[in-house]
Amino acid sequence: MWLIVALSSVLLQLGIGANVSTPLQNNSWAFLVAGSKGFNNYRHQADICHAYHVMLAEGVPASQIIVMMYDDIAFHKDNPTPGVIINRPNGNNVYQGVKIDYKGKDVNAENFLNVLTGNKRAMRGVGTGRVIQSDENTNLFVYFNDHGGPGVLCFPTDVLSAVRLEQALRKMNERKRYNKLIMYIEACYSGSMFDNILEENTNVFVMTAAARDESSFGAYCDYGICLGNEFSVKWMEHMDSAHKGSFETFFHQYQHIRTSVKQSHVQIYGDFSIGSFAMTPNHKTGQRLLEEDHEEGLYINSKRAPIHTLKFKIAKSNETSIKKKSQKDLHVLLKGRRIVDAMMERLVSEATADQPQLRSTVSKTRMGLSKQVFPCYMKLLKEFQTHCFGLEHEYLIHQYHKLANICVLRLDTSKLLGKLGRLCSPYKRA
Repeated sequence: MWLIVALSSVLLQLGIGANVSTPLQNNSWAFLVAGSKGFNNYRHQADICHAYHVMLAEGVPASQIIVMMYDDIAFHKDNPTPGVIINRPNGNNVYQGVKIDYKGKDVNAENFLNVLTGNKRAMRGVGTGRVIQSDENTNLFVYFNDHGGPGVLCFPTDVLSAVRLEQALRKMNERKRYNKLIMYIEACYSGSMFDNILEENTNVFVMTAAARDESSFGAYCDYGICLGNEFSVKWMEHMDSAHKGSFETFFHQYQHIRTSVKQSHVQIYGDFSIGSFAMTPNHKTGQRLLEEDHEEGLYINSKRAPIHTLKFKIAKSNETSIKKKSQKDLHVLLKGRRIVDAMMERLVSEATADQPQLRSTVSKTRMGLSKQVFPCYMKLLKEFQTHCFGLEHEYLIHQYHKLANICVLRLDTSKLLGKLGRLCSPYKRA
């Protein structure tokens, strides 16, 4: 409620609709990133491919759109239409025409930051080597889509912390590497990347799919695999359906998306003055991908998406071998989650041994973060990934709040760090 009240006040002060100007023009760059891999995560790359066409329609030149995605979906063995990626049922092939700069192992947090900050030397010999080449007159649009945990965005082999991102944005601002920077973040707990972390005077405007303490949701999951994410398809389909030549401020778009997204709470952060600006006239180039009269489809909590996919295969497949394999995979998946739950319960018990009254808080609460928490949190997370489990177990990302809470509550981590290997070993063998 406080956000709605605050936003209404800002809208009145800014006089939304008057003297609208446009941050996305020829002197603009777009950086589109899908941080996941695997066919189960189809929705992330589908969203990014769709966004590529939205940016073209907004008048951003293809030469100034950089795409980072694993590119293992279009020709995956499970894709019934090789070379085709769709973002809604019976939709257009959004994969067609997309120029991907960084694929496979090049999709990582370090490369993301190097491209964003224009570090051309660091990207020499990697992918296309292209980076954002910007100055104080350049407007940037950054769209990230993947899994997230408290204060982290995930890549296949590493994570980007909120503090590292904030530091990069601050340095870019100090070095006058942009005029306005707009970020849309599709990830669970995406609000935690900016809540109480991003400063308000850096010409950065952020919209997140979810608040700091909630999951985002997959969309169009009626056929087993989710074809998109709710927040992402809502903002892009809204853009696709707008009349040619029309203008819309970011605040107007936020109001539309906020009321359209039902499963999570869309948030905005940063410099609210940018909200009074509009994107370029819609569909300056490119072609429309959607008329807005279509079925809503099925939404699935991102945490449950893999379970949904396997249950769908079991229920719908006509091949006995596929049913049996899916049943086996589901059994392994659920067993793995029970093992993870038991391991994290043991870890929390160890961390709260001297203060057992905090055990429930550490386990069940998603506490707010501050910059001061991250040295402890990132050290604990790094050791956990080294001695316990890494990012190959996506379910664990939803448990990271327990590690963060240990640091927020300033529990003694020295003993815990020394015991992680021994503590996790039995569960890794299970």
